[in-house]
Amino acid sequence: MIIKDVSAAELEVMIKIWEAGKPTTIKDVWHEVGENKWTYQTVQTFVNRLHMKGFIEMVGKRVRSFEYVPCVTRAEYLALTKGHLFNGEPGASIADLLKAFYANGNIKDKDLDEISEWLEQVKK
Repeated sequence: MIIKDVSAAELEVMIKIWEAGKPTTIKDVWHEVGENKWTYQTVQTFVNRLHMKGFIEMVGKRVRSFEYVPCVTRAEYLALTKGHLFNGEPGASIADLLKAFYANGNIKDKDLDEISEWLEQVKK
């Protein structure tokens, strides 16, 4: 089970791996984050850290580079690393979070429909 959080830089790399939607190499990630932002070796370090922390895994090899895929979705990452913030105290519940998202315009009608459908399935 993953219990470690990731740094902001590691999260940026993780987002690129999620967005790839397929096995991806360090070189692919390096190109996506912008070759001028970090060196190849820096991206390699971040990928290695993500691998050691259990957020990604090696699934193959392309030419001379390993391919990586996420072990968790974005939602699972948030639940695993930020779930402790929702301890049920006033202002610290999942419902409070959803209300705040709605108030700020971050929840769209489509999201509400999906949440409603999911709640109906869970209640059965």
